[in-house]
Amino acid sequence: MKISAPVAEIFCSLQGEGLYMGQRQVFLRFAGCNLRCGYCDEPASLDDAAARAMTPQEAAAAVVKLARSKKASDVSLTGGEPLLRHRFIKALAPLLKKAGLRLHLETNGVLHRELKAVAPLVDVVAMDIKLPSATGQRARWADHKRFFSVVPEKTFIKTVVTNRTGLPEFARAVRLAASVWDGVPFFIQPATARRGVRPPSASFVAEASCLAAALLPHVKVLPQQHPIWGVK
Repeated sequence: MKISAPVAEIFCSLQGEGLYMGQRQVFLRFAGCNLRCGYCDEPASLDDAAARAMTPQEAAAAVVKLARSKKASDVSLTGGEPLLRHRFIKALAPLLKKAGLRLHLETNGVLHRELKAVAPLVDVVAMDIKLPSATGQRARWADHKRFFSVVPEKTFIKTVVTNRTGLPEFARAVRLAASVWDGVPFFIQPATARRGVRPPSASFVAEASCLAAALLPHVKVLPQQHPIWGVK
């Protein structure tokens, strides 16, 4: 059976979040998501209306060509939610690996069964822990814990906080991370201000950082950098 997936865009830019902030990467953005977060910065990718159906071979050729022309050695599979296309990723990953590219998986951190299917093929997992106050949706604590338990040694965690985030739910996210692997790099990401979304206060961020550092040795506060740099 021929495999294809809706690809919203393929482009080269600087990574603006998390552990590899500032690294030049090729981004392959899949369309479609299983969540609807209030702070989503790519609402156009929530469905496949504007996406192009591509085969793994077509996507790999486009990614490799761009990576070579832009001198990038890493590829970010992002979205939407890329793990909705886990079968496509299983076919795509060997083609990118053959070209010498490292694979980063940017994910909302709830599709643990799908992660197991592709975990051996990716080098880095950038996992979100979605706080109910920030997403406007139900808590996914159990799903997040199962997800993080799949390949903790490849994973770093980002947690977006807004002016609606409370310390009790943030503390629960920290305890969840520490219960699986307390050595995980943990990033507190104040939300970027946009319509209907406001970042937390400086005092909240300071208190949250101290709380996290009490259980996790690798904690950083890092706002999303793309708006600051003026790049995609």
